[in-house]
Amino acid sequence: MASKSDKKKLNGIDAVRQSLTKEMTVELEETFAMVADANGKMSHQKIPLALKSLGMSMNETNLGGLQEDIDIDKFLQIVADCMKHPNWAANEMYESFTLFDKDSNGFIEPSELRRVFLKLGEKLTDTELADQLREFDMDGDLQMVLAEYYKMISSTKGTDFIFEEN
Repeated sequence: MASKSDKKKLNGIDAVRQSLTKEMTVELEETFAMVADANGKMSHQKIPLALKSLGMSMNETNLGGLQEDIDIDKFLQIVADCMKHPNWAANEMYESFTLFDKDSNGFIEPSELRRVFLKLGEKLTDTELADQLREFDMDGDLQMVLAEYYKMISSTKGTDFIFEEN
């Protein structure tokens, strides 16, 4: 029979797993597997490296002096804790914005948005592209700044909006 602490741990990791999308869970499990040993444990010294590969940061001080190796459940909990940090969402949003803003001028221009749609297999006419931009373009200049991009991404919450840079 499981102890109360085992049940609490199980409930905690279930909540963490439910908070992650399927894609995120797969990515985290793959990252863990790359650095885990044959026993399915990750050295506490490799945690910051694994997090960095995911675009997150946490040093040993932030890990509360964790000195033991961890399993996948503990790794998922650490990642979930990183995601709760107030700067995490803003950093993720900015990083994804830079994937679109190829010339780094602070705008997603029609040509940059067209490139994204082409990578997704969509060939839009100039009118369709302008319509896409107008939907979230607050100042009417047909260029998307970070705030407009955030509005667009936030409005797609609950959808699978994924873009991978090749």
